[in-house]
Order: sequence, then structure tokens, then C-alpha cells
Amino acid sequence: MDEMDTNCESVQRPKWGVDRLLESLVGQQVRVAARAFCPLRWNGQPMPRWIPADSLILPDESIPDALSVYFEGRLESFVRRIGVVEVTLAAPAGEPRSPDGIVPFRGRSAVIVAGPARVELAFPFVVERLPADASNYWRDLRGPRAQLEFAW
Repeated sequence: MDEMDTNCESVQRPKWGVDRLLESLVGQQVRVAARAFCPLRWNGQPMPRWIPADSLILPDESIPDALSVYFEGRLESFVRRIGVVEVTLAAPAGEPRSPDGIVPFRGRSAVIVAGPARVELAFPFVVERLPADASNYWRDLRGPRAQLEFAW
């Protein structure tokens, strides 16, 4: 092994904020903003090609066009390369269930889809833990920033 190989092995990529956030959320129910996605096959392996999120075909056979697309599910793993973050989401566990379509989302319309899927995050990276309680889940979708509300 030459000196160049030794030096390359010891180089560590610095952690970004998104790395720390995703590490803390592995195994949790999350919502992520998608740039592209790969559906997962029955055996958990992703399909061979990425599909742009704005080309997703919705249940009513429309496409999101300019709407933001979010995927929800249990965060299984993630990979970050320079400028690209990919996450693997399992199907959401328990209640509440994702709406799978166009919904009012914090004052705008957006598309929310349930995993399983492999998702390339849209920049800026949006990753958030889902509220566990069904009523908080729906309030979080409708309110401008319901996760930050204080009950007085």
C-alpha cells in the first residue's frame, strides 16, 4: 500500500446538520421533501431508476407539477454524498395514515405520499418527525407551523 492510499483512507467527511438530524431520527416516523424517488419492490430493493417527484402519478391520474412533494414513513437509513441526500423509508407504522395525494399543507397545497420508497431529498433539505397523535398530525398539516404551537 502506498502513502497515497493510506492518506485517502484516513480522510473523514465532516458531518452536516442534516447528517446529525437523520442519525437522530433513524427508526422514527418522518416526513421528507422529495426531489426524486424510487419505489421499493416487495423484497425491499429499490426500482432501477429515479423518478422526478414532479412526475409522480397521483391516484386521480394527475401529476404534482409545481406542488411540493413529501414522502412519509419510518426512516430506515440514509446516505449523503456531496450535495445529495437519499433516505430509505419503510411504510408508515400505525396511525395516522398519510393522505396519499394533494392536501392543504401549511397554507399551500402539497402532495403527501406514504412510503415505502427511496427518496432523494429536495434542497433545502426538509426532514421532520411526524406527530404521533392523529389529531396533532392533521393539525400539523393544516397549521402554518403547528409543531411550534404552544397550548395556553
